[in-house]
Amino acid sequence: MKIYWVKTSEAFPDDSWLETEFTCFDEHTPDRESDSRWDTYIGNVYQEPHGPQQGMWAWSMTATPPGPRLPFPRSGREATRREAGHRLVECYERMLKFYDRC
Repeated sequence: MKIYWVKTSEAFPDDSWLETEFTCFDEHTPDRESDSRWDTYIGNVYQEPHGPQQGMWAWSMTATPPGPRLPFPRSGREATRREAGHRLVECYERMLKFYDRC
């Protein structure tokens, strides 16, 4: 597994993104179809800009292969960007083990 982070606006410049949004990729994503960033995309973290969760860092794992539904959460909130990033990577590692794709 080779995880790396990129500011989302730099990874996908053709859209508008929050300035505090970062995207996580795995260059060794199992069963990927190409080398495109979309095929190595795991998920993202961003700082909540408004509302009761303002200032918290949300994380969300969007990578999910076909198969049974994961028996654990794929998103959440943490106090810091670092913690949110760790939760995302931990979730991804759990997913790989669940689907036996390590």
